[in-house]
Amino acid sequence: SDYSPWFSIQNIQLTQPLGNRWEIYGGVKNLLNFVPPANGIARAFDPFDRGVAFAEDGSVIPTPENPNALTFDPSYMFAPNQGIRGFLGVRFTILD
Repeated sequence: SDYSPWFSIQNIQLTQPLGNRWEIYGGVKNLLNFVPPANGIARAFDPFDRGVAFAEDGSVIPTPENPNALTFDPSYMFAPNQGIRGFLGVRFTILD
């Protein structure tokens, strides 16, 4: 398919003021834990194509180590690679 599957990244953050200048906050990013397929980047282990054999015209030559004649190609990544993660913080306001 020429199109990526649909997806939605959901984030949530809660903030609690502590006096006039301080706040504490926490939240969760990528609440639904959406990540693209693990094999979404072709030859991710060889980002500089050091193990790829090229012909004179620049096309890739199939080899026993690379039978599908792939090169490093991150263009199929359509979403962040980080799964669900949490955060906490403290905020101080200098100027009102």
